[in-house]
Amino acid sequence: MSKHEDKARNLKSEGNNCSEALYGAFDDLNLSNNYPMPRSIDGKCGALLMAIFILKETGHSDKIEEFEKEFVKKYGYSKCIDLMTHERRCSDYVGESAKMIDKILDEN
Repeated sequence: MSKHEDKARNLKSEGNNCSEALYGAFDDLNLSNNYPMPRSIDGKCGALLMAIFILKETGHSDKIEEFEKEFVKKYGYSKCIDLMTHERRCSDYVGESAKMIDKILDEN
């Protein structure tokens, strides 16, 4: 697992929503508290929304489109309602998002 993946999965299993779990996993980055609420933008997955926020906050806005494409390639959808109809759990989306973010952060 990546640096933040296990923590994100644990936070999700403790009852946090996807957005909160991913945000909490990256608490070592001292992110601002002005983050999107889950599914508040076009019904997108909370993990995806938070990943976009984290990439912006860490100066990696240029990686957002690539991140979204990879997420959709892996899971088939970006909207929560569509993702919930498959066998994966939200902790999978949160954990994988954390892993993908770590990969981007480690590249720089």
